[in-house]
This record gives sequence, structure tokens and C-alpha cells, in this order.
Amino acid sequence: MPPRRQPNANPDAAMAAMIAQQIAAVLPNLVTQMNQANNNAPAACNFKQFSSAKPLKFSGTQGATALLQWFESLENTFRHVQCPNERKVEFASSVFEKRALTWWNGVMRDRGADIAMAQTWEELRALMMKEFCPRHEQRALENEFHDLKQDSGEHRAYTDRYEELSLLCPAMVTPLDKAIERYIDGLPDPVQDIVTGSNPTT
Repeated sequence: MPPRRQPNANPDAAMAAMIAQQIAAVLPNLVTQMNQANNNAPAACNFKQFSSAKPLKFSGTQGATALLQWFESLENTFRHVQCPNERKVEFASSVFEKRALTWWNGVMRDRGADIAMAQTWEELRALMMKEFCPRHEQRALENEFHDLKQDSGEHRAYTDRYEELSLLCPAMVTPLDKAIERYIDGLPDPVQDIVTGSNPTT
């Protein structure tokens, strides 16, 4: 009678050996793929990258139009360096100088540095509008906006100032219908008729 085949004494060990062989075959490719993914991923924006983009300084003494231009310039820098939302206030406050720096140090003292830095960029913008575009200046801008007219065919100058004042006096151009009406009101009479007849939607 032939001898019986002995069953595998340790099936777990055989399974473990098989798994180890498969992992050994797959692991080098997996590591290579992970390294390539890490090398191709965009680096997180840091302060050195932000500074190298030469962001515009803000002193807080130039008036409302300069404040708006600073907002636009800084947001362009944020896009260029791919600044994450949670670091925008930190980076923006790093370019404050003179009166703006004194004001910001007061905000951090009164609120606490952690709370001040935890604001969103939109909250900081609103805070800066309140500080650096006070109500009397806001009223002057609203009056200018109300009286804004296109003179001597200077269409580009009229449109540029309209856009600036729209951002500085948002209540005067909300909702959209009101913004369109205000823009048309500043055009010369013959042009108003043509534009109104086209029923603009933007």
C-alpha cells in the first residue's frame, strides 16, 4: 500500500509566503508611482514664494481708489502663487506698512493675534473698507458715482471709473438691473437711446 501524502503542516505559512512574493513584485512599481505623483504635485505656497512675487505694499494713506487697486493687485498675486485661502490674511498683513501696520497691530492686540489671523480674506477686506474708506469718503464716492458722465467720447475712462466705483459703492449697483441702468445713465443722450434699444442684460 503506497504511503499517504502528508497534508501541508502549516497552510498559514504557505499563504504568508505567497503574499510576500506578490508584495515584493508590486512594491517597487508602487513606490515609483508615489514618487512621481509627489514630484508632479504643485508645491504649497510659502512666504518666500509670495514675497518673490513682489506684492504691492499698503500704507493706508492713499484713499479708497488706491485701496481697491491694492485689493485687485494682491488677489492677482494670490492667484499667481496659488495661495491657499487659509494663508491669505497672513500674507496680506505682511505687506502692511505705516498707518496700515499700526492699525493691524491694534486689531491683533484688541482681538488677539490668533483670532485676527483666523479671519477670511473677505472678512479682512470688509474690515479694511470700514477703516480706510470711512463714511464721509464713502458719501463723496457715492456722489461722484451719481454724477458720473462720459465726456468728450472718453468711453474707456468712463467705463474704468464706473467699474472702480461699482466695487467701492456696491449698494448703488445692486441688483444687476440697477447696475445696467446706472451705466446707461452716464452715457451721452444719443448713445443712451441706442444702448437702451438693445436691451442689454449685462
